[in-house]
Amino acid sequence: HVTFTGFLEGAELADVYAASDLFLFPSPTETFGNVVLEAQASGLPVIGANAGGVQHLISHGQRGFLCEAGQTKQFTAYAAELLSNDSLRRSFGEAARNYAMSQSWDRIFEQLLCSLQQVSERRSLHTA
Repeated sequence: HVTFTGFLEGAELADVYAASDLFLFPSPTETFGNVVLEAQASGLPVIGANAGGVQHLISHGQRGFLCEAGQTKQFTAYAAELLSNDSLRRSFGEAARNYAMSQSWDRIFEQLLCSLQQVSERRSLHTA
């Protein structure tokens, strides 16, 4: 069963996360993935596109699953797997929550600066 809720925020959004079993996020264009972190913080395993910022938030086979963008059958198969395996779903959900709770803006910016430094160092090696 699927319910299209429209835009939600605050307590209404928290209630929907709390009533959910998993979070499916097929968008390949998300740059950071705040909604993925929100779902993870709510203890939900996430099935997302292996693209954009989302791919860095989901550890495939540990906190959820990554699928190739547009591959509906992959998304469906992973959703069915999680919905039919309570133990796996709970394990992924717990790992997702632990990961989300370890994230902070300071940590995110630290990772961004580290990535920028790595890109700069690689560029320096190629131009030298």
